[in-house]
Amino acid sequence: MFDQIIALPPVGRDLVAERLPSVLRVSAFGHRPLDIKTTECTASLFHERASLKVLWLCREPDLRLHPGALVSLRLLGRATSMGGCIRISRLVLLERPDPSLDLFDTVLTDWVADRTLVKRASALVESLSPAFKQLFNAIFWDGRRFHRFLVGPSSIAGHHSRRNGNFRHSVDVAELAARMIHGHEAACGPLLTLACLLHDAGKADEYGFDRRRQCFEMSPRGALLGHKVTVLEWISAAREKFRIALPETHHLALLHALTAVQGAPEWMGLRKPVSLEAIALSMADRLSGQGDLIERLAPEGEGFGGYHKHIRGRPFVVRKEVVQPMSS
Repeated sequence: MFDQIIALPPVGRDLVAERLPSVLRVSAFGHRPLDIKTTECTASLFHERASLKVLWLCREPDLRLHPGALVSLRLLGRATSMGGCIRISRLVLLERPDPSLDLFDTVLTDWVADRTLVKRASALVESLSPAFKQLFNAIFWDGRRFHRFLVGPSSIAGHHSRRNGNFRHSVDVAELAARMIHGHEAACGPLLTLACLLHDAGKADEYGFDRRRQCFEMSPRGALLGHKVTVLEWISAAREKFRIALPETHHLALLHALTAVQGAPEWMGLRKPVSLEAIALSMADRLSGQGDLIERLAPEGEGFGGYHKHIRGRPFVVRKEVVQPMSS
């Protein structure tokens, strides 16, 4: 019921093999038998700096290849064109995260059409420490998960409920929070940025796309566990599987920022925010969410806008003052 569709990006021409990126994302993969011993495989690959089709021959196709996977090319001598495709030796599926790769360089245009938003996210990840970037890449190395995070909404009927809503909200929160802590030496900027990018990332599995109804809806995992539990599972699994050297103090501070809740009853076992990162994340999260709702409900002019249950009323909007030119 919750299938996702990844469409094909445009294909570039006349690429110089030596200038191709070392890692590309598969946008389409196909194969057909030529005879009992030979299979022809084709794939469309994407990177922000290159988009191409490739073809190779093999005995049996690597069925682990799928749209969204990250791969590297193995060239076949000098690059030649065959039926509009570059002839290669094979594609190698990359199963271990490359901490140096900017994953946002591999975001397909059909995943996120707003390329300015993608560049904003890239700048945020570039500011992370090596260990934090390794953790981010490990969590989102799975192309299907990364796709769900980028495409899905942040809510069903609340703020950022449109396509790419959760991704846009996460970037907004990270940028808002960074401005909030500017000048505060007790705050760790890279830790705050990672926490902001991950705070709602679990919603990638909280909502699923119902192809029959053509809309997003709550998944069983979302209904039973919620996105906070999901992202904690991802962090734990990534650290364990890939031996990420994250200092324990940073690990605990990250988990605190992701789970701290102001005003929760003691019997729930949740902790109130006690770090600047947790406080800034909470404030920026609320500002981004409320801001999106108010902008959608705002009237064309000034005054009260439309009602929404999540803000328990109608927002009041005052537009920027327009200075009239002085008459002569």
